[in-house]
Amino acid sequence: MGIDYGAPPCAPYICDDAQPAIVALAHGRVHDFFANQPPMGSFSLVVRAPFAAAAGALGGRDLAVYRAGAFACLLGLALLAVWTMFAMARLRLPRGAALLVPAAVVVNPLTFQALKLGHPEELLGAALCTGGVLAAARGRSLLSAALLGCAIATKQWALLAVPVALVAAPRGRARMLGATAGVAGLFTLPMIIADPSRFWLAQKSVGIATTFQNTVTASNIWFPFARGTTAPTHTPHGTDVTTQYSLSHSLGHLTHPLVALLAIAAVATYAYRRRGAAGDEALRLLALVFLVRCVFDPLTYSYHHAPFLVALIVYEGLRRRVPVMAGYAIAALLAMTYLVVRTHEPALINAFYLAWSLPLLAVLALATLAPERLRLITSRAGGSPSTSRPSSARLTA
Repeated sequence: MGIDYGAPPCAPYICDDAQPAIVALAHGRVHDFFANQPPMGSFSLVVRAPFAAAAGALGGRDLAVYRAGAFACLLGLALLAVWTMFAMARLRLPRGAALLVPAAVVVNPLTFQALKLGHPEELLGAALCTGGVLAAARGRSLLSAALLGCAIATKQWALLAVPVALVAAPRGRARMLGATAGVAGLFTLPMIIADPSRFWLAQKSVGIATTFQNTVTASNIWFPFARGTTAPTHTPHGTDVTTQYSLSHSLGHLTHPLVALLAIAAVATYAYRRRGAAGDEALRLLALVFLVRCVFDPLTYSYHHAPFLVALIVYEGLRRRVPVMAGYAIAALLAMTYLVVRTHEPALINAFYLAWSLPLLAVLALATLAPERLRLITSRAGGSPSTSRPSSARLTA
């Protein structure tokens, strides 16, 4: 089940937390829609509902309805892939690369994991965040605001993309920030006003009802500090007695603020070093911020890496001759999914995850925040520094 140690095995349509709300909206039952708010924003629900309604009208059952809604989320990735293909063609990159890189945006291990585990909205959020930063880099502040606002109204982690977009923008930052808040509020405020208790309950949910506190998966930096306990856990199949890993109360309450602080520190360091609009290089910063979120979040699941991977693939497609880091990440995720996790050994899963993610995080941080130091290290090691396309080769769309 990917790198999701501790998640319950289930069929996609069973684990689709959004299904009751989407079905209610598809049938025009607005009250039921608000009363069944899932632990995600409303934008993806609104996007998925017409497709789900069409599948239901054609006689589709639960799985067909889920797949129709998931297809709507995949359209966001598909549009980003098409844009990337034309952008690479305009940069006169090799035709093979201009086909393979966009294909990897849509077809990669995390796409299948997100669909399998019932979270296609993660893919839509990844596409919206990457598109929002690209639009900001091209000075299209209102388009960027629309994309980022919809991303925030899809998943709260999209807030991490906003400071990156502000760094990328050459102008119109205040207007972009205000418009982003307006778009996000347009989709969020009705959910709060209609059923505030359900809204706040949904925000506290982590996907399954459980008696555990400060739980941690095996795919993050905190797992070595966790201890295993056994207790009844409510899963989609009923109540099972399972072993779960938890952090101490004091440590568990520090992890999420730390993620935010590290992300802000990375953006601030980059902005101070750059002292100007970042352009497409902001995509590498976006990938760094989202990888920080995965490595330091105690509840990291496989599909949480989708925003990081999509941003990195698009960045390397536009700015590097060979997508080395994205290829490395895809290979590592494939190994996690089809080899390591199948051992069902949490210590091994954690060791392998840290073995590939921490070096990638370090290289990505150096390449983004201290490229001169990275070039010095690679030259001393006898390698040649990677070459990026000059900023003058940037597209104007």
